[in-house]
Amino acid sequence: VSIHYSTQHHTYTSTMTVPSSSLSDTSPAEVSKQIKALIKELPEIRADAARLDDLRRIFTRLEAEGELSFGTPPPKSPVAAKWHAFLHKSHKTMVSQLCDRVQLGRHSAIRCLWGVIAGSPLTKQQQGNSSSSSPSYKYMNVDLLQKWMRAMIRQESTYMDNGMKNMVEGEFFRPFRDVQYYSLGSITALATAAYNNEGCNDQKTAEKLLELLMMVPVPSSDEDLEGNSQYLFSPPVDAIPDEADDAESDEDSEASEEESDEDSSDDESESDGHEQGNVTREESGRPQKRRKLENRKFSFQRMRMFRREYQKAWLAVLRLDLPVGSLKQALHFLPKNVLSYVSHPLRFSDFFMQAYSDHELGVIGVLALDGLFLLMTEYGLEYPNFYKQLYKLVSAKVLYAKYRTRFFSLLNKCLIRNEMLPAYLVAAFIKRLCRCGLNAPPSAALFVLALVSNLLRKHPECNCLVQRKEGTEMEDLFAA
Repeated sequence: VSIHYSTQHHTYTSTMTVPSSSLSDTSPAEVSKQIKALIKELPEIRADAARLDDLRRIFTRLEAEGELSFGTPPPKSPVAAKWHAFLHKSHKTMVSQLCDRVQLGRHSAIRCLWGVIAGSPLTKQQQGNSSSSSPSYKYMNVDLLQKWMRAMIRQESTYMDNGMKNMVEGEFFRPFRDVQYYSLGSITALATAAYNNEGCNDQKTAEKLLELLMMVPVPSSDEDLEGNSQYLFSPPVDAIPDEADDAESDEDSEASEEESDEDSSDDESESDGHEQGNVTREESGRPQKRRKLENRKFSFQRMRMFRREYQKAWLAVLRLDLPVGSLKQALHFLPKNVLSYVSHPLRFSDFFMQAYSDHELGVIGVLALDGLFLLMTEYGLEYPNFYKQLYKLVSAKVLYAKYRTRFFSLLNKCLIRNEMLPAYLVAAFIKRLCRCGLNAPPSAALFVLALVSNLLRKHPECNCLVQRKEGTEMEDLFAA
């Protein structure tokens, strides 16, 4: 994957691969001199961008040749340890300078920092090998990824421009599955830190994290995770993941699943304990075999772990204090893209309920009830006050609002498609709709008449509202 950007006099190409040129013929003193010269900041923006790109190329070549490594202990030789410390200190300074420029919204700095992330992977020896000459593999440097995201959410602009948004999504998130997986974990960590630190839990941080999270694509099946071409750092075929990391992630996932299904499993075990025990003993071999096969894959190669990280990232971001605009985006995005993907969609019910309680009237209330209705009909959520809350939204004001089409769609789904509604509830909605329709615009009045007509046909017991015998007229309590 090649990323191009131009300076005033030259066109630089930032490739997210290891460059072919070598520094083996250059002495450490000359390399040190080049680094010290390039580490100095320049006032002119284009020249400064070119300086940082040249510095990135040097560190990438040093990493490719084994002079610079991340995630490994420093060498024991004093001379080598001093050289190692100098390179890491200079690399840290370069990353800090790039983050400062990313906060200013410079596209060249964003692309250059991506090149740094691609050229500064962590190195880990394969499991069971302790010698320094044993095979090793490289994977994403999560610390650098979090620094880039932290700089992105600290930008002064409220929203990303379309050019930056297309660049981030199309050039960084979409092509690489391991970038997607570790980005979800980084968003979770940043959102949790912002939630725990009240000083940083501002609406701007929440808005930026939500914007980044909505840009992260996720695989839809296990087939999307096969092959090495879609990974920035392809794991070797014979590499075995670290047991400690996988055990921790599996325990978290299994604990959450057991917690959500605890009541149902207890009831089933009491009713037919002997039969269930026999079935469990017969089928116990299959999950163990499947788990052995999964343990030979890294976390970002498992569909189950992707679902888990996606759910954790969304729950962490939704805990933050979202502004009204971002809250609308989240309520609109969740039902179509998130609830059908995560393992436990009912965990999002508290967010929808809180959104409705904070914004009962308006489009937020409509979107919140739309999400709750989906959780009720598709995932078995019990929410007895749903129709009571929906009744509160029916007013003459909502028939004039811009979002009335969305509200009409919600009414149609909740009243027409539900065949288990009692007659008194349908009658209450009919009366409320007819009264609001008297002051509604023509387009909304036509919808009200059509909806009321369909409700009367579907519930004949409510015809008494419009067809009464003589002498049974009642006083209108709402008359002025």
